[in-house]
Amino acid sequence: MSTAGPSQINGDIPSIRVFSMNCWGLKYIAKHRKARLNEISLRIACASPSFDIVALQELWVYADYENLRAKTSSVLPYGKFYFSGAIGGGLVILSKWPIEQSSMFRYPLNGRPTAFWRGDWYVGKGVACAAVRHPSGKTVEVLNTHLHAPYEKNDSYLCHRTAQAWEIAKLLRGAVQKGHIAIGLGDFNMIPPSLAHRIISTHGLVSDSWLSANPTTPPIAPPKTDAKTNIEMLGATCDSVLNTWRMNTPTLPSPETEDPKGKRLDYIFHAPRYSSIRDIKVGMTEPMPMPSQRGGKGGAGGYCSLSDHFSVEVTLSLAPSQQQQRALSEARSPDPLSNSALLNVAGAVRAEEAQITNQVGEREYEQYLPPAIIDEILELVSKYTKRERFEYNWRLSHFWGSLVALVGLHVGVWWSPHSGVSFALMFVSWVVAVTGGLDGLIGFLFMGSELRALKEFEEELKMYRHLAAEAYGVGSSGSDVSGSKTALVTNRATEGTFHSSNGADEVRVGIYESV
Repeated sequence: MSTAGPSQINGDIPSIRVFSMNCWGLKYIAKHRKARLNEISLRIACASPSFDIVALQELWVYADYENLRAKTSSVLPYGKFYFSGAIGGGLVILSKWPIEQSSMFRYPLNGRPTAFWRGDWYVGKGVACAAVRHPSGKTVEVLNTHLHAPYEKNDSYLCHRTAQAWEIAKLLRGAVQKGHIAIGLGDFNMIPPSLAHRIISTHGLVSDSWLSANPTTPPIAPPKTDAKTNIEMLGATCDSVLNTWRMNTPTLPSPETEDPKGKRLDYIFHAPRYSSIRDIKVGMTEPMPMPSQRGGKGGAGGYCSLSDHFSVEVTLSLAPSQQQQRALSEARSPDPLSNSALLNVAGAVRAEEAQITNQVGEREYEQYLPPAIIDEILELVSKYTKRERFEYNWRLSHFWGSLVALVGLHVGVWWSPHSGVSFALMFVSWVVAVTGGLDGLIGFLFMGSELRALKEFEEELKMYRHLAAEAYGVGSSGSDVSGSKTALVTNRATEGTFHSSNGADEVRVGIYESV
């Protein structure tokens, strides 16, 4: 089976076309699943120029994957469906070039089994990893993921999503330090100013492709922004008024319609040390004809959007761009010791040498979160751990109390002179046994494992904080590093609160509810 060589830009600099999309392919639940996924498959197959790497999320049904492979095998001959959890992780990677290695890394913190209607714990969410051998001889590490959604206005899953961001950031960091072309992509269920976004883009040694190409993009859409601007200028991929699954109108609205809820949840991260962004856009915005969908949820005027998310499409140049990183650095106004500044220094050296070299000291590329942000994460972990430890103790107390109650109930059955009373006592003992047993299993197995994962996360952060404090020139117990304009999401209110450490005004936006 032959494969085409890499597309060319700027003479002999190779580039790759990358595609990512949440397909919303839930079996039995997602309406018009087969028709929508078939259309997505056809559009991927017919894309011009063709895609070199495709990453999909929420493609749960293996039959849909087989149909995808049948439609796209001529342009993407290599593919992997990733199996995980009780019902699968819903992650797929397709490639024009051979996939030499693949693995499925499951997140240690990934929802709760008690929230069975949400399913995150049961699908075993994680990172689908694929090492692709590019024709240039370079290894491209593709990391496809779908982070835990908030679900609630008071986001009780923030700690889990933050820990997941930390885990994929470690994988990205490792790939970059090995000298590989690292690509982290998927539905991250986060907005650009969030804590998870800062963790990935800093600790992962990667940059948000949209910001690399459009460094002045505001983190939050200005008031009265229309849908077309949200998509084309701000990269909104979810909750757009132009998506039929997010509207209740009988016909498709105008692109100039005000779009207060549109947001960017889907990302493609790249390693600026080895790559730069040639082009990026939000795709798959055109709905498919579906005459049965005249209006209401999912349809408008005989059309149906392909998913409740739009896609992200990137042309990635396999060479760093000093100008691109300088523009991003200036837009962020980083600290003198921050990552972007260090990358600019390294970029200047590489520009003078006209090539990427591994002889430059690794310390030059080190990136660390400011200690103040690490303290915020530690505070988040501490508060969540207290909550979970209380529930852990409560469930185990219920379990041991149930054992005592069962003994008493069985003694009552033995001595009861009336069959009706005996029956009632047996019924109550059955209820006590089931509920106590479930709480015992949840407490011993799930919550014990969760508390250990939280402890591991906390200890990793403490070790990391020590290194960060040295890099920023503050004591290991220092509390703040001034100068960073990156806004962060806190979990102290019903709404998301974004603070800037340089004294900028506080901005408040509603926490989103999206899967």
